Amino acid sequence: MQFADTVKATIRGVYGLSPYLWVDSYLKKREFENTEGTPEQISWRTKRLLLSERYIVYWLFGSIILFFLTPVLHVWFAIPLLLRVLGILNKELGVILFGICKITEGTMVAASGRAIVLGLVNYITAMFLFASIYALTGSFTNIPDYTQLALPVWPLIQAMNMQFTLSGAFQPANLLTWSVCLFQSGFCFMFGTIVISMFVSLLNIRPIQK
Repeated sequence: MQFADTVKATIRGVYGLSPYLWVDSYLKKREFENTEGTPEQISWRTKRLLLSERYIVYWLFGSIILFFLTPVLHVWFAIPLLLRVLGILNKELGVILFGICKITEGTMVAASGRAIVLGLVNYITAMFLFASIYALTGSFTNIPDYTQLALPVWPLIQAMNMQFTLSGAFQPANLLTWSVCLFQSGFCFMFGTIVISMFVSLLNIRPIQK
């Protein structure tokens, strides 16, 4: 087996753990029970598209709510948050590299405005997830007093700084925090490459007509 096939199988395996895939598989089965182009087939395809969009958008709102709940969450809640971040990256890599993990499988790059917008929503979702992870497990040495409010804002500042500049706002104080910071920077680098690939795929470059 080629290395690319191994990577593809790994991405499919991780994607198979997502509850979204289970629901979409049912809708996909119902869609393919109907002839292509019929109103029934189009209706089921529309339901799959709506499910995909709502799943992504609801995770954005959920990640924001989770950040506000971090003062009452247990530290081990950071594990499912990290898994969700990994799931976001896994799905986007599947879409870009192999044209999988999406509704219209087969196309190498989903070159559409819809795909880019949803990709950016995933990016912001990951930022809030990382903010929650920092709030639950992060330890830094130079956190200003003015960020220590009823809901500390330093985790969000750290996550935003890493997400948009690839550099931390504060100095990690232990190995666990360093690991999370490195994971976030790696996520941002790979996700940035994915989004750039999407934008490039939208370009329609033609020679100048003389």
